[in-house]
Amino acid sequence: MDLGIKGDVAVVTGGARGIGAGIVRGLAAEGAKVVIWDRDLEPAEELASELVAAGHEAFAVRGDVASGEEVRQVIAGVVERFGGLHILVNNAGFSLDGPITEMTDEQWDRVNGVCLKGVFNTCRAAAPTMIAQAYGRIVNIASRAVVGDVNKSNYSAAKAGVVGFTRALSQELGRHAITVNAIGPGLIHTDRVKTTPFYADLDRRAREMTPIQRPGLPEDIADAVLYFASRRTGFVSGEMLFVTGGRH
Repeated sequence: MDLGIKGDVAVVTGGARGIGAGIVRGLAAEGAKVVIWDRDLEPAEELASELVAAGHEAFAVRGDVASGEEVRQVIAGVVERFGGLHILVNNAGFSLDGPITEMTDEQWDRVNGVCLKGVFNTCRAAAPTMIAQAYGRIVNIASRAVVGDVNKSNYSAAKAGVVGFTRALSQELGRHAITVNAIGPGLIHTDRVKTTPFYADLDRRAREMTPIQRPGLPEDIADAVLYFASRRTGFVSGEMLFVTGGRH
């Protein structure tokens, strides 16, 4: 099935590794021009070089999504370079887990600054271009943690905020033919997830509660992103799609 996104300009935040890299590869395979946005430029450039060598169009940029000014500069540079912006995937995020009795202000602020404010920053910067071209696809990566998870009060709150933000923005931008949707991954096996302090417990609980008995992979999230990014899903907006292997 042709998704209709060949030649579209796609920006993926946190795109250098893990889920983000899976999303980047999926979009590139469909012919999109992919901007790999990450705080760490070196792995983003390595991925871009890999894709270019395979015949795709990819470009790496560095920027902190928690900084409104850096976000404005990155988005302006993308629009100047490519002449437009069609797909925005807000994937940048991380967790700093801990029980509420031990959680610091820094843990709360850093997680919310990237996972929630970062989504606001990028959407605010990208919206004028999408409105002017009367087209856009925004896909926000939330989490299964929106329903709550142990030692993740900061992360769960931020990701629940992403869902509320997604639904509000879908109503605001819908009249401009811009769709805004969210994806809630379950436990996806990436290098970053495997290094979290509570990974062993997270993995055990996920295995016990997931009907589909295999690990979640970045490609699973990439496929969901491609659905929302498609030109064929113009009447789907304000939705939250869980990709959890059936875990609730």
